Amino acid sequence: MGKKSVAALLLWAFAGWVSAACFSDQALAAGVSETQGPACFVKEGDVYLIRSAAELKYLAVLVNENREVEPGTSAQTASYLLTADLDLTEYCKDGEGWEPIGRKGYMDETGAYVEGGCFNGTFDGGNHVITGLYINRPDEQAQGLFGCREDLRPSDFPYTADKNSDEFQAKAETEIKNLYIKDCDVTGGYGTGAVMGCLWNFFQEDYGEIHLENCHVTGTVMSYGTGGGVGGIVTTVKDSSFQGTVNSMGEAGGIAGEAYYIDGCYVRGEVSGSGNVGGIGGMAVCVRNCYTMGTVTGYNSVGGITGMGACITGCYTRTDVAGYVRTGGMIGEIQSMAVRVPEGASAAARIQNCFMGGRKITRVEKTDKEIFQDRKAHNGYIYGFPGAGIDRDEQRIWLYRSDAEADGFDSGFYDYLCTPVEWTRFDQARWEEILLAEDAQWEDIWARTAVDTYPRLEWEEENLFARTVTVMVQEGDSLSLIARRLLGNGNRWGEIYEGNRAVIGPDANLIGPGMELDVK
Repeated sequence: MGKKSVAALLLWAFAGWVSAACFSDQALAAGVSETQGPACFVKEGDVYLIRSAAELKYLAVLVNENREVEPGTSAQTASYLLTADLDLTEYCKDGEGWEPIGRKGYMDETGAYVEGGCFNGTFDGGNHVITGLYINRPDEQAQGLFGCREDLRPSDFPYTADKNSDEFQAKAETEIKNLYIKDCDVTGGYGTGAVMGCLWNFFQEDYGEIHLENCHVTGTVMSYGTGGGVGGIVTTVKDSSFQGTVNSMGEAGGIAGEAYYIDGCYVRGEVSGSGNVGGIGGMAVCVRNCYTMGTVTGYNSVGGITGMGACITGCYTRTDVAGYVRTGGMIGEIQSMAVRVPEGASAAARIQNCFMGGRKITRVEKTDKEIFQDRKAHNGYIYGFPGAGIDRDEQRIWLYRSDAEADGFDSGFYDYLCTPVEWTRFDQARWEEILLAEDAQWEDIWARTAVDTYPRLEWEEENLFARTVTVMVQEGDSLSLIARRLLGNGNRWGEIYEGNRAVIGPDANLIGPGMELDVK
């Protein structure tokens, strides 16, 4: 019997035992439920408590098999609260790893089609940390701790679903919040993200939404389609972060591969993909109050904040960007979009009050993909290709570092964006005062403006994963230079040394190329 068969048998036995236990007196004795009713989990009011890795695993069984969490209540639409830190290693041991909570139909090992179920409910992580998340399903869509939510579009067109009905409203929104995932290793197909995989009807009219808030991830996400560090394809992401590596064969974003609205998020790491690749979002309609540090690499529509989108406001990037066509320090391709956006977002093409602080914007080598071979570059310091609806009078932009480099851009320049001036239009004098202070340099302005400009990111100070990034020492680096780049003040080099004394040794001057340092 193969490993997968053994694993399937064990899961079947486990699911069968819990299924029987959920609805019997034995459940109370076993601790599966402490309620007087036949619920599978302990309840507080209308919320079911998830207290262990085994219970989280069983939640996946209930959701994916379209079962009830108690008679009359679908596991797919219920609300849950995580009450403890969890290690999922025990449930990620087989070759495919964790089975997402919410899994579309798939082919089993015998070639038979297995009908799945989606997660349309609410999950509050209680600010707890999940470790040991491993997924290796490159051929399956919607991969993550949570997989997919239901597409509520009916089969007829134009769609005639009653959006005010109780049945529709019960499934209308999926919300996941207050969750930390540490050191994940997630590989999936189209629509992959560490927290949640995929909303099936992106850019459709209000037939199901995914909202992620206060979700933080460290680790690696690999997608063979659209992928993001936190979410693959979602509606909104707020006050969240990703640190690590996102790599996709298609769209890629440090926070989300595709999203309508991303607000108050940050990314530190490496993001790479093919088309629509961005440090925050691959394709994101509206991005506000976000920042990135690291590298972004792609071929078509590549940007430090987002690859393709409309409105970017109050964002800054210290990301080096490399792309072939439609590449920009902030956004690769900007254009107004005729889509519905959540409250607070905008689908108009504008860039306002943003910093582009990457050191390099580079044109990558041509690839063997014919679609890119003969296109004009349309690359620029701020954005690459200006699509429909952009209003130059609405562009109030801090342009770029005084020492920024742009290599290989032989066409597509836009004069007013590519002339090395400190700003174009400006309406907030306090920023000007910061820039013109005698001790203000491009190297340290970012940390100083973060507090003044982005008060919505103050939550980051208390983020369990915040202010820690692993950097590799480059030729010519010193602790002072690294402190200036990452902490905004070269005089803070001693903090880096104290945190890495075991790596560096007794002399702070002995750092060398290739050495990895943790900076908080």
